[in-house]
This record gives sequence, structure tokens and C-alpha cells, in this order.
Amino acid sequence: MKKKYPYFKCLLPIDSNKDINEVARIISEKLFGGLPFGGLEEHIYEEVPAVFIDYPILGLQIIIQGFGGREGYTLEVCSHPIHIEPDDSDEIEVDITGYVSVLIEGIEELQVKYEELKYMNYIEISE
Repeated sequence: MKKKYPYFKCLLPIDSNKDINEVARIISEKLFGGLPFGGLEEHIYEEVPAVFIDYPILGLQIIIQGFGGREGYTLEVCSHPIHIEPDDSDEIEVDITGYVSVLIEGIEELQVKYEELKYMNYIEISE
């Protein structure tokens, strides 16, 4: 029997009237101890602006991508590509989107797009 190796992922849709660098600063202060985001000029996604923290945090890669405005942004957190599963294990996906959405709640300048999460079957929205 093979061991299980977790692949963590989060794709959290966010609305904000701030630009991508300001959104990154706000998220970094709240979640990542103020570590700087950068890389906008590197165009890691050809068609979409993106910024990232340049080194893994607990083995995770952190990216914010999007145009803002009506399209909003996406906070991506996933296992860093430098960490691949060992040969004697199977990768299992661990979705932490719901958890990260709770951490973002209450940040005045950011709004989690719960309607999009609802259609992705991440969380149940009730009144």
C-alpha cells in the first residue's frame, strides 16, 4: 500500500476596489506576517496580472492573480512545485479554500465572492 502525500490547494475569489499590489499587501499583513509580494513584471501568467511571495511558506506557493474590478482577484495557495510527492506515495488533494475564506473574512477592503464558492461546492451558504 502506497503512502498518501497531500497536495494543498486554495482558489479563493475576492472582490476589492484596490489594485493588485494593495490587495497583496493587505493579505500579506493578515495572513503572512507582512512578507512582500512581487513578480508583477515577471508575467507568470501570460494574460493575467499576478504577484507572488518569492519563497515557499510551509511548503506552499502563494499567488494573487486577476484584473480587479468586476472580475476581481483570485488568491491561490497550493503546494509549491519544488515539493513533489515521493515515488512511493500517491498524491491526494486537500482543498483549503473554505479555511482560507474564514481567515479573509472581516478584512474591510476585501470581500470573498461567496456566490462563486457556492457554485464550486466549497461551502453552504445559509441565512
